[in-house]
Amino acid sequence: MKRTVSRVLPRLALLCFSIALSVGLVEGFSRLVYTQPWYDRLVAEQVDGDWTASIRRNSYGLRGHDYEPTKPPHSRRVLLLGDSFTFGSGVADNEAIFPALLEKQLDAEFSAHGSSVEILNGGIPGSRTDDWVDMLQKVRGSFQPDLIVIVFFLRDGTRTSAADDFFIPIRDRIVAQNQQSWLYQNLFLYRLYQDAKDRSFISDQYASAIRGSYFGTGAQTDEWRIAQFNIRKIKAIGEETNTRTALVVFPILAALDERYPFKDVCDLIAGYGSENELPVHNLLPAFLGKNAADLWVSPNNQHPNALGHQIAAQSLLPFLRRLLEDY
Repeated sequence: MKRTVSRVLPRLALLCFSIALSVGLVEGFSRLVYTQPWYDRLVAEQVDGDWTASIRRNSYGLRGHDYEPTKPPHSRRVLLLGDSFTFGSGVADNEAIFPALLEKQLDAEFSAHGSSVEILNGGIPGSRTDDWVDMLQKVRGSFQPDLIVIVFFLRDGTRTSAADDFFIPIRDRIVAQNQQSWLYQNLFLYRLYQDAKDRSFISDQYASAIRGSYFGTGAQTDEWRIAQFNIRKIKAIGEETNTRTALVVFPILAALDERYPFKDVCDLIAGYGSENELPVHNLLPAFLGKNAADLWVSPNNQHPNALGHQIAAQSLLPFLRRLLEDY
């Protein structure tokens, strides 16, 4: 018995030492690669960034260059209404966002036939559909659009569009929980694990909030009902000057595979546009099959980067071309 114990103890000690050494090495590596909790960057990257320094704004206060106050003859003007996805949040290059890409390409095509195309980027970061109605009323008299395009991101029919409403409350709960955790405060390996778990949690909460906003009951769907009303209102305002209105559905850039979790939301929005006799273009097929992270401004900001804007522009080009050829 003593011989057995004498043989086992050194092996057990060696095993414990090996485990401790491995854990120590992994913990040391974790401390080297760990920068800061993801939630310290989440809200800041959603709201702002140093990319805004190069943003060019026109006399309307919108992103882009100025246009002649008198509409040139033989010109076709397009007004894009939307949120930060249309504005191009996170992309510093003014020429790399889809409104600018579309204007450049369409103007070149139509110029060959003696006309021009001008596209006013009416995207407003953090806006809701009420703001789009106000923007249309503000610019329609001077800009005189021939075509109004509503670029509807899936979040626009929800109450998750502002950091104060959605991200900050969830972040604050996670911060409080982690501040009380001894493991989180002292073991960086555990931090990596917990941060990944927290990110998954907030992603699930976000997905649930999006789906509830369109398929829930009662107050959950209030913003979607407001959005429906405003889509009809924008169309009616356009009809006052014989201006056509179209609808573009911009998907959430996540899990872009055959099991895309928001396909039914995209279909619902597109279906609403068709029911109200609006030309509709769904951008989802253009993004399916892509690696979503390759299209983001940053790991903590899922606004489309320059590549994402390029994909959107390529998909929208034939849609807008057909609509403008009707004028």
